[in-house]
Amino acid sequence: MKHLISILVFFLFFTTSSIASASSSYNVRQGNQKLLVAIDPKLQRICDKTDNPVECLITTIPFLRKKFVINPMSILDIEVEAIDIKTKEALDKASKLLLSSSNLKPITNCFNICINNYKSILESKHRILDAISVGNDKQLKVELSSNVDKIYHCEDAFEEANVKSPITEVNSLLGKMITNSLTITIDMVHFHNKN
Repeated sequence: MKHLISILVFFLFFTTSSIASASSSYNVRQGNQKLLVAIDPKLQRICDKTDNPVECLITTIPFLRKKFVINPMSILDIEVEAIDIKTKEALDKASKLLLSSSNLKPITNCFNICINNYKSILESKHRILDAISVGNDKQLKVELSSNVDKIYHCEDAFEEANVKSPITEVNSLLGKMITNSLTITIDMVHFHNKN
């Protein structure tokens, strides 16, 4: 399960104009295999409303099961789980890179900032799930917004040190995943108990 999200999925044919209300399928590459993935129209509509529809699709599809009810709340739950998995992968990668960084002060400082931010994102998962379960949209927005900032602060640390970030790709995906969760929260999930 650890590598479920890290499976590289490349959309070979994907344009926003090709997303229609009818079920679509796309050729995707998983490792060395080409797969044809049918995308549920409900999932397409939800992901189309996010800032990063492709990332929405590739991070939710691995979690979908038969007879899974697709709605904004279920996709938000999936995104929270996917963010947790991807953040653990980012933490593991940054920790390994820190160990091999030869104690170069600027880069070790950058990795330490990122590692602390990843840990903070992981710690926020229970607060996010609690906010979802009690319908506290304000807390949910605060947690998700804070997590987006943590990803940007990580990348900013490398930029300020004039060092090319070796974790830009994972940070980019994490930022997009969290932003998508925030968009789903703000624009699509309607809690009955507004706090």
